[in-house]
Amino acid sequence: MTMLSAKETLMYDEITLVLDGAITHEQAALKLGVTTRTIRRKIAHYLNEGIEGLVHKSRGSTPHNALSFEDWATITTLYKEKYLGYNFSHFRDMLEEREGITVSYSTIYIILDELGHKSPRAHKKTKKRLHPIRERKKNFGELVQMDGSIHLWFGKRKAVLHLAIDDATSHVLGGHFAWTEALDRYFEVFYQIVTRYGISYSFYTDQRAIFEYRKSSSSALKDDAHTQFRLAAAQLGVVEMKATSIPQAKGRIERAFGTFQDRLINEMKTAGVETIDAANDFLKGFIDRHNKRFALDCEQLPSLFGPKPSESEINLALARVSERKVLSGCAISCAGTKYFPVCHQGRVYLPKGTSVLVIKTYDQRLLLSLEDNLWPLIPVDKPCKQSEIVIPEGRLYEERRYRYLIKKYQLAA
Repeated sequence: MTMLSAKETLMYDEITLVLDGAITHEQAALKLGVTTRTIRRKIAHYLNEGIEGLVHKSRGSTPHNALSFEDWATITTLYKEKYLGYNFSHFRDMLEEREGITVSYSTIYIILDELGHKSPRAHKKTKKRLHPIRERKKNFGELVQMDGSIHLWFGKRKAVLHLAIDDATSHVLGGHFAWTEALDRYFEVFYQIVTRYGISYSFYTDQRAIFEYRKSSSSALKDDAHTQFRLAAAQLGVVEMKATSIPQAKGRIERAFGTFQDRLINEMKTAGVETIDAANDFLKGFIDRHNKRFALDCEQLPSLFGPKPSESEINLALARVSERKVLSGCAISCAGTKYFPVCHQGRVYLPKGTSVLVIKTYDQRLLLSLEDNLWPLIPVDKPCKQSEIVIPEGRLYEERRYRYLIKKYQLAA
């Protein structure tokens, strides 16, 4: 005997009343919450097939997208043994990218919830929003937010992730791990930006001394006493830099750090990343995947990125500059080592006490700047060979430009 479900039994009762003339089609439809067309169709099925005509045709069949027991067991095993601690959305992404298993988020949620697992995201409290939401910029490269986050990213020692993100698209433009937050590490991120995308129109940073040594209220570079980062930005052509002490004002990069802490830490743990070099190698691929998953398409917006500078321009702009005095013996002391300036004819001997600028370029060359001259520095105990002396290309133009900026913006130590 065919067994009807509760819903099918109610349908049977109503259409028999219609057939007996006790109620109309409209009254039956109103009671069951269906259309009169459905009532007429069900009556036709009942008259042609009997009570079996009221049974749903898919009863007893397996849905085409039903998860097999083997897939169910594989998913639960992978989560417990390999991806424990991942939020459910991240776990679903890893199943598709790394394991070749494509399932919906709802399926993942049902499977893991039945086993008593809760997504880490579900336990995080949402803070009350105290700051108004700022609209995105309209152009790619119009505003780049830059900051650092100290966290236990890998291993047993905290490290700093230096990151830059485009305000208009949430596109992560560069990133670098280091043990401490330092100028050289921000220069590394800056290098990634200018070599891959070009010169951005403006930067938005926090008020660390790396970025800001302000003597006026203006945000324009020309009105600010410069740190070395701002000097580099000005030389490369960045128009404006802003700084703030309020994290919420840089919401794009703060949310990016939250996503990275939620996903990057787990992925590096799964991959067995324990050293800073391995972390930086892993970070490159993670940023590419992060941009595909979360960022807006940067090619759909107008770009305000300027032309990419040459390697020689980058090396000189992203440089550490310091003042030195010539010592007795015509040597220059830098980082505990004594150096001589050299030219194609050999060593250059300068009078004791002469004030000079020592420039450590981005590619780690040491140069001495004096008036319109730019000479390489070699250690005192190293023999001077003409074949080893490399004078930077276009040195007079670059030197004059650099000295002009240093004098104009009163470089802060």
